[in-house]
This record gives sequence, C-alpha cells and structure tokens, in this order.
Amino acid sequence: MKLAVPDLISNSYFPVEAAVELGFFKQEGLDVDWRRFALGKEGRDAMIAGAIDVNSTATTPFLIGLDKGVPYTAVAVNSLFCGTNQIVVRKDSDINNIGQLKGKKVGIPKGTVTEFIFLSKVLPSYGLKPGEVETPNIPDAKDRIPSLVAKAIDAAALADPFVAIGEHEGLVRVIDNFCKYDQMPFMLTVTNKILKEQPDAVVAYLRGWLRAVKLLTEEPEKAAGVYTDEQKSLGREVPVAVIDKALRRMRWEPDISPAIESYLKDQAKDLVAGTNEGRIKAVPDLGRALNRDLLAKAKGAR
Repeated sequence: MKLAVPDLISNSYFPVEAAVELGFFKQEGLDVDWRRFALGKEGRDAMIAGAIDVNSTATTPFLIGLDKGVPYTAVAVNSLFCGTNQIVVRKDSDINNIGQLKGKKVGIPKGTVTEFIFLSKVLPSYGLKPGEVETPNIPDAKDRIPSLVAKAIDAAALADPFVAIGEHEGLVRVIDNFCKYDQMPFMLTVTNKILKEQPDAVVAYLRGWLRAVKLLTEEPEKAAGVYTDEQKSLGREVPVAVIDKALRRMRWEPDISPAIESYLKDQAKDLVAGTNEGRIKAVPDLGRALNRDLLAKAKGAR
C-alpha cells in the first residue's frame, strides 16, 4: 500500500508517521511505501496518477477532487485541525488582530481549505472583503516564516509544528486560530481501486492508524517523543515540550458523523456559489463518496 505523507511533517499527518515509525502498519501485516508531499492536494493529485493509494485531504481539495472526478472515497476523519492552524505575524509586528490586515499581505497556500476559510469566513467576520487583503501564494509551509522574517509578507496562515517552533525561536506571534470560524476536518481518503481490490488491506491500514490515534489521545507525552525523534531525523532539533504543545492543539475524532457529512454538504454549496479559484460545478454525491463501514470493521477487529 502506498501512502502520502507531507514533505515537512505537519500535525495532521502524525498518526501516519507514528504508525510507520512504531511499526503499527507492519504489525497489521501491511508493507507500506510512503511518500512526501507539501500539501494534501498534491497527494490527491498523486492519487489521480495512481502513484499512491491513501492520502489525508482537507475538505476543500477533497470536494474539488470529487467535482473533477477523482476516483476516491473518504473512509474516516483524519483530524480536526482548526486549533493548530493559525494566523501569525512577526513577533515585533504591530498587528494584533485580523481587522488590522486590511491592505496587508498574508501568505497562504492557494486552493486549500485554509484559503477557503480565510477568505469566506475569517475576513468577513471582521468586515473585510477578500480583495482588501493580498494573499500571495506560498504553498510550502516551510517558506512562510522566512517570508515573514524578510518582510515580504505581513502575516501568514501557518500550521503546527511550524507555529510552535516559530514561537519557541522567538520569530512569530499568533494573533488568531481558525476554531471560532471552522473546525477544519481533514478526510482520510482511499482510491476506489484499492477499496474494490483490497478492502481487507484498507481495514488493516485503519487498524494501524487507529492505534496511532489512541497513542495521541491517551499518551500524548509518548507521542510527542516519537514526533520529536522524527523531527531530529529530518535535521531539526526541537524540544519535546514544543512538540507536545503543538500536538495538544489537535483534535482526533475519526468517525464520519452526520455532522461531518452536513459540513461537507454545506461547504460544497458554498463552493458551488463561490467565485474563487476553488469553485465547483455541482454538489457531489456524498453518499457514494463516504464509506463508514471499513472504519467500523477496523474498530471491531481491535
């Protein structure tokens, strides 16, 4: 089974990282081949090309993918990441709230749920229109803090662990997170091909993944230690306490609940009515795009 993992690890993908590093997938009989991507939508596009089987995709690119006919299905909610997705400024900036961003530049990854929520919910809540704030596209999270430091932008939408690390290093200051505007679910998606040909492998994957989610919820300090070791392997010396702080801002609620399905329907309607880059033609058939049975089997087999 081929998995997508971001180029620079973000909290949303930690269950996959933990399941790989701690051997949970191997213990479930899976031999995984995992690859790194900077954004979930890049993993989605790799699914189209047949390069990977499993990916975690935020709701906006997930819905855009369905509209484009991407042959995949959501089998779980990977995470709710509003608490770890934040608007940051330089530590010495005189900007203290979203309302002060009028006429400013906010670095953001285009075509993502972060951009969608920022433009459709965050700015309007402060009486700002999208055109009143410049949003230069900075796809890779690792480039946003350097852009801030260089004063090429005034603020940035940034997720952990970059936020926690930037705070620890005295480079950035948080002025808001996304939770008051949107819970921001990440969907765990699987290609229809592997769902049809290897459903037992998908269940095994979910079992290993759920073990990692359990680690995060029941033993957060141990999880932070695993994550810290992974950061070190990538050449980053980060204190465990910093990673622990970052991970605790996440929420892990795997079930595709009726509330999540309603959320997807509402966002799809917004995307149909919208005028931004991520507009879709019609609300997709979510009944066919969501599969709750495999997660239920994985939970029952534990």
